[in-house]
Amino acid sequence: VILVGFGGAAAGGYLIYSMASGAPEVSIDAFESPESSLILDRNNNVIAEIGYQKRSNVTYEDLPNSLIDALVSIEDSRFFEHTGFDLVRFTKAMLENVMATLKAGRIVFAQGGSTLTMQMIDVTHVTTTQDQNVIQKLIAKVQEIFMALDAESYMSKEAILTSYLNNINFGGPARGIQKGAQYYFGKDISEVNLSEAAFLAGVINAPNAYNPYLNYENAVARRNNALQLMLNHGYISETE
Repeated sequence: VILVGFGGAAAGGYLIYSMASGAPEVSIDAFESPESSLILDRNNNVIAEIGYQKRSNVTYEDLPNSLIDALVSIEDSRFFEHTGFDLVRFTKAMLENVMATLKAGRIVFAQGGSTLTMQMIDVTHVTTTQDQNVIQKLIAKVQEIFMALDAESYMSKEAILTSYLNNINFGGPARGIQKGAQYYFGKDISEVNLSEAAFLAGVINAPNAYNPYLNYENAVARRNNALQLMLNHGYISETE
């Protein structure tokens, strides 16, 4: 029995290694998101902005604490403790997927279990398509985990958060947190209040579904969910 157990563990380890070995090389250049170009008049007033995507990068120092707290609360509560992969979170997500699959009678990926580092890798390094089969999705997830561990070995948590927020889609034409704040609230990210920060952290999950220009009730509910999680994790008080 012991030999069978060791054999199974060895086979499983080799399988995981085989999946991970095909992962793209983590490139620091990929974490830098290209900004759109500004056209100025003779008085340095912006008269046009051009580019495939509308983006204006920010630094970690530009991010208000309320946004960081909201993002961690709703996306990855142990972000500042793990090393890129959260086994507890991942196991919980897999169990929920199994239950959802049994209930639906077909394979369902209801929860991803990805950390913010894994999400950063997904945005900057991984190309996925809707027609991928279960095996392809599993291989992509294993590779994503190993790439996240690699990234965390030489990137600070602050750099990871900044890269993620500068790259992510916020809905409409907005790419990156600065354009997200301007698109929804007409202000720079450093100026958003608690309610606005909670919304921006929440809209990332499904930018179209939670876009208040398209579905205001969904947007408010998502904002409220982010605020509740911030309360649960001790970042804000009941009064706030």
